[in-house]
Amino acid sequence: MRQKSEEFDAFYREYGRRLYAVAFRLVQNKEDALDILHDSFLRAYRHWQRFRGRAKVSTWLYRIVVNLSYDLLRRRSRTKHLELLDHYDYRKDFYDGEKAVVRKTLAEQVNAALEVLTERQKAVFVLKVYEELSFQEIAAATSSRIGTVKATYFQALQKVRRCLKEQGVRLHEM
Repeated sequence: MRQKSEEFDAFYREYGRRLYAVAFRLVQNKEDALDILHDSFLRAYRHWQRFRGRAKVSTWLYRIVVNLSYDLLRRRSRTKHLELLDHYDYRKDFYDGEKAVVRKTLAEQVNAALEVLTERQKAVFVLKVYEELSFQEIAAATSSRIGTVKATYFQALQKVRRCLKEQGVRLHEM
């Protein structure tokens, strides 16, 4: 039992930040994202023996995080009063002065643009753009077909581009 616990602790350290980032981008609330992260790992720990190994463990965890995020968003009664909070960019520890301001402003504009997306579009967009998952991995994580994921991503990308353009953001290749 102790070995299982140590293995799971290492697993948590490896995936925790990435899964938190996905949850945060979907629910836009730090506390809710932490709750989702913890609930995800609790579910994974409790049901570890059910994992069949057909997909990568990370894909299985993404699926749990996405499903718990959907559940929370549904419980919010589909209200759109999500707050735009700063979040830790787990890929970079710090930025220098002017770049930090520009990056923060752009991140806020993208977060605002994500609010026009449906739950499914937001999940696909976050997993593709921020987590850099393949369409196949996203399909497994969202219980969708690859063609559906590609179409959903295209629709999400178009909406985000349109919203950013309306905000006056100059778009390069996105």
